[in-house]
Amino acid sequence: MKRKTIIIICAIVLVLILVIPIPIGPCLDGGTREYVALTYKVVDWHSLYDDDKILDKTSVYFFPDNFSSLTELRDRELGELGGNYDKQSE
Repeated sequence: MKRKTIIIICAIVLVLILVIPIPIGPCLDGGTREYVALTYKVVDWHSLYDDDKILDKTSVYFFPDNFSSLTELRDRELGELGGNYDKQSE
């Protein structure tokens, strides 16, 4: 009985580690916030682009995209908005 309890507690701790996100400090691009767990990443975008437009949305990226950098994810988000956003232009 004691062994079964230990296994259940370990399983609950493992699930919590995989699911609970950890906030990462604000980026210097205007206030984008990043919350990272081992299985997903939540990005609360607040970023200026095209000198007068603001990317203001919340996106969720699941494994394996959760290991991508914010620059890659931002380029992907801006590409979905339309337009040709070159990585070299910044």
